[in-house]
Amino acid sequence: MEKGALRQQVLWLVREKGPCSTSEVCAALREDREISVNAVQTVLNRLVDQGLLARTGSRRHYLYEAKPTEEAVKERASRAAVDLLSQSGELGLSHFVDTIDKIQPEAIETLERLLAKRRAKRHET
Repeated sequence: MEKGALRQQVLWLVREKGPCSTSEVCAALREDREISVNAVQTVLNRLVDQGLLARTGSRRHYLYEAKPTEEAVKERASRAAVDLLSQSGELGLSHFVDTIDKIQPEAIETLERLLAKRRAKRHET
């Protein structure tokens, strides 16, 4: 099997399994072929370097998890916004901002910048 196909298979396995270790990925791959732990580790490390996987934990106990694509994040955010506004309206929006301020205060400034850009864009048209 060519390298690109192995890379895709590893990426698919991690997306399907959720957070998993090198040995878990290796075991899943060994159902179809012979492969060394070192080969799997190399592919996982390259996927981390490319920004497609995130690695947590400590050496010898790493867990790998697929980073969500921009499309997946957009879809999740859109669903959350529709749910929040359709169920709670302005009150829900107010609590949303309060929650952002509690868990990540610097995100309020980012939100303000995004809103300013959106307003400017609306006034251009």
